[in-house]
Amino acid sequence: MAFSTNGSSGADGLSSDINVTPLIDVLLVMLIIFMVIVPVVPRGLSSTIPSTAPASVMDEASDRPILVQVEADGLAARYVVDGAGLRREDISPRLAALLSKMAVRRVLVKADARLDFATVANVIDSGKAGGAESIGLVTPAMDRERR
Repeated sequence: MAFSTNGSSGADGLSSDINVTPLIDVLLVMLIIFMVIVPVVPRGLSSTIPSTAPASVMDEASDRPILVQVEADGLAARYVVDGAGLRREDISPRLAALLSKMAVRRVLVKADARLDFATVANVIDSGKAGGAESIGLVTPAMDRERR
């Protein structure tokens, strides 16, 4: 006890012993706080490490994406896949043939600003049907940088 009145500690009956009860209370509260906080701390970031394809699969042309151009030609649209003019229904088979030879299957779509988005969305769907892993849109600013 902190204050003992048994008469053996001096004339006034007080002792100078340390009262450990409040210290134990503080220790238990801190222990509970640390037990609650520790599981909440994140353990790290989940990420994937890029893998390289074998050299035999990759060729010189596999680094560049396939460019699909959609140009407004009056009321209709004109489709050009890697420099070859095609009809709308021939885009997906042509992309499938070109993408089958590539390690990284990327397609870029460059569309005329006068076209409606449904026409561009059909080309994007054809790219996915042809096996493209990623499809990007070429903007006028990107086109200026490429030149």
